[in-house]
Amino acid sequence: MLSTKVFISFYKIFQEGHYNYDVRKLKLLFIIYSQLGVKNMQGIPLEGLKVLDMTTSTFNYAGKLLAGFGADVVKVEPPDGDPIRYQPPFVNDQVDPELSGRHLHMNTGKRSIVLDLEENSDAMRVKDLIKDFDILIESYSPGYLNSLDLGYEQLSAIQPDLIMASITYFGQDGPYADYAGSELVADALSGYLYLTGDPDREPVKCFDNLIEQQSSLQAAVAIMTAVTARELQGGGDYLDISATEAALFLLGGPAQMYHWTDRIAGRVGTRLMNSAPQMFYPSCIRPCKDGYVHAHSNTRYVDLLGILMEQPRLNDPEILETPMGHADEIDEIMSRWLMKHDKFEVVRLAQEMRLPFTEVFTPEEIVNDDHLNERNFFVEVDHPIAGSVKQPGAPGMMTGTPWKTKRAPLLGEHQEEILGN
Repeated sequence: MLSTKVFISFYKIFQEGHYNYDVRKLKLLFIIYSQLGVKNMQGIPLEGLKVLDMTTSTFNYAGKLLAGFGADVVKVEPPDGDPIRYQPPFVNDQVDPELSGRHLHMNTGKRSIVLDLEENSDAMRVKDLIKDFDILIESYSPGYLNSLDLGYEQLSAIQPDLIMASITYFGQDGPYADYAGSELVADALSGYLYLTGDPDREPVKCFDNLIEQQSSLQAAVAIMTAVTARELQGGGDYLDISATEAALFLLGGPAQMYHWTDRIAGRVGTRLMNSAPQMFYPSCIRPCKDGYVHAHSNTRYVDLLGILMEQPRLNDPEILETPMGHADEIDEIMSRWLMKHDKFEVVRLAQEMRLPFTEVFTPEEIVNDDHLNERNFFVEVDHPIAGSVKQPGAPGMMTGTPWKTKRAPLLGEHQEEILGN
């Protein structure tokens, strides 16, 4: 059977009018073939796609996603290695560039070579390599690769079908383009920082580098869109991904609230939202006997909370009609009941009544969770130095397009294989 890529080539030939054929019928055949091709796919979906990865920090996530779906991702590292190799936690608390938990997670499935881009000979090697690569991902400061004659304009002259994605904190142009950035800076400028924390305290940073990872996810989506466009119409593309804009793209609501109403959303602490008095409540994080639970009302059966906790006051029409207006009183009533029960008991009792409560898990509870382990979310990966490493596997379960989790590379492990030295 012809590959999808070959079939697309036929489609383009007919579309350009080189043969007298009913294009509408060919389009229909293409759609049918594509669907059959997905269902009967052998191997992994991005197999054959070659990616040069020049990202650092948790911007590595973009290449990790492409590698997981089968792309050949070659990580280009400086002589001392990607700085992510020196970020904790370390396996057995042993500080070693091969034992960084962040590196072992963010660089799964990649190969590694070492190049000093500021050395002219190594910059020339990049130009030689790019001839055989489909995609380049990088996270250097705007203009840096251009200064080395390795920008998109220079590299696309060598590889016209090149898709290049640049992930930075603010994008390639604009007043902030040359600012020094970080996860916290993007957190602040996107509005997330202002909205996170208690209303009477300073803003609180989200855990980990979620904005860097979100922008990397957006980059991976944009890359695959560009790959699809290239297959259908030819040509490469340059993708300018701003971490701040990627975060704001998800946030949406508070900016729209200000645009439409001139009202500014504020921090609400552990409550889900700051809404009108008649809105449903609870939707919050509350302490219990041995930890925390997320308590949420059921919008279909508003009286269930009072029944669960055996508190008639919660079923008083005064509260049921304006629950958000009585949030403080509801919290006080809930707290008295919650502090008598452990979190697993709370969730069991609530879920039996179809109230969407859940435990707030600790990292230990996540790793040992029966649900995640039954779904084989965590996988054991053998590493020549770290040994057996347990880490997250696929981001979603797919039957026709399986995800592959392979270990992260040693520094320069594939130097000879790829560069011949």
